Amino acid sequence: MAEVASEAVRTGDQYRIDERLGERKPFHQVVVHSLERTMRWSGVE
Repeated sequence: MAEVASEAVRTGDQYRIDERLGERKPFHQVVVHSLERTMRWSGVE
């Protein structure tokens, strides 16, 4: 379980960085979008 959580955290970090590299947007939108993408990646709805 810890391995899955660690992978999800790393994936979330990568999505957050990806969100920051795109068009400028408020930080809360960056967090929301990266969290949504991470949840979709991990199969959580």
